[in-house]
Amino acid sequence: MNKLRDSTSFARGSVLSLVVIILLSACSKPEEADPITPISAQYELKTIRYFFNQGDGVDTTMLKLKALSVQNPGSVMATQQVEEGFGELVKTSLFTIDPTSQVPKEIDLSTFSVSVPEHWYGNGLFDRSIETYSISPSQQQKPYGFDSKGLLTIKIPPNSRIDISRQVTAYQLACSFEGLVENITTGQQYRFKGKWKGVLQYAHPSTTLKESVL
Repeated sequence: MNKLRDSTSFARGSVLSLVVIILLSACSKPEEADPITPISAQYELKTIRYFFNQGDGVDTTMLKLKALSVQNPGSVMATQQVEEGFGELVKTSLFTIDPTSQVPKEIDLSTFSVSVPEHWYGNGLFDRSIETYSISPSQQQKPYGFDSKGLLTIKIPPNSRIDISRQVTAYQLACSFEGLVENITTGQQYRFKGKWKGVLQYAHPSTTLKESVL
């Protein structure tokens, strides 16, 4: 009889323990894993070079600068000095990427800034600018950097006006380029190419005076 009671008590205790374990398991929640944040790839511009290809070349245009004028309403000859400057000149840069370039869409080439051709020496030779420009299909402009100022002395006859027109030759370059971008993490490299257009340099400034009666 005691053995039966012991067996029954043991069975009840086992069932109770099992129920407690099940309830504890049901109440406990599994720990949530922290979300994995993907690491953004970082890229570095390794090189860019400019060269002449078929259809590339240099064109020249005559650029008119801001006009000036002086006048003498008096009855005797007058002398006046006029300051000549080139602060309005700008250097331009525009990159056109060849659509066949194998560059991933996630790479924004406009985030890279590079020096561009400057001071043409002929035979496909030119320097590179100190200022840098974004590799962008939108035209960029920066001060040309040549703002030499001088004084022009003008003699004005009585009751006369002198119109001063100034012009300078602009050298426009169209050339090819090729660049190399590298994934810093994986070391994988991507080449891109295209055309660059912009002002190469300015030269041969000239001044013309035209007299008229007031």
